[in-house]
Amino acid sequence: KVYRNHAFVVAEGAGNGMQVFDLTRLRDLEPENGPVTVDADAHYNRFGNSHNVNINEDTGFAYAVGTTGNVPGGNPCRTGLHIVDIRDPLNPTFAGCFSEDGGTHDAQCVIYHGPDERYQGRELCFAANPSSPGVVDALTIVDVTDKSNPVVVGKVFEGEPNTYSHQGWLTEDHRYF
Repeated sequence: KVYRNHAFVVAEGAGNGMQVFDLTRLRDLEPENGPVTVDADAHYNRFGNSHNVNINEDTGFAYAVGTTGNVPGGNPCRTGLHIVDIRDPLNPTFAGCFSEDGGTHDAQCVIYHGPDERYQGRELCFAANPSSPGVVDALTIVDVTDKSNPVVVGKVFEGEPNTYSHQGWLTEDHRYF
């Protein structure tokens, strides 16, 4: 994903972490000199690998999902939302976790402006949690406004029949997922 002219790259390969590339460096490359290999400008290593990453461009936070891997200090978020402050793109820092509802396969995190007035203006993550305890294959909605204390807003089945909760996207008006 891209934020402020920087690409944030994750992979399911062991030990990958999150690599950050300053895309402005590409402007100086000449096509006739290609192919060119570029190294990451920064590396976030609080997880070993990640299935995907969502970036809320309005807040400057990345949400890595499906993170695993044996890393120094351990991965505090297991396979749930691993929240990273990327407002300074070349200095990504750990901001928090949400792992109380099982593993997250994919997520969309937004400043909510939908019809539920209680949550308007708050940062919510809509997380596809296929291994959610209690509600199997849940869409879990998490208030991550306070990164150190995410709170479940609610969770529901992603559809009938109850199947693998894979991913989804909010409509522009945030009324439907």
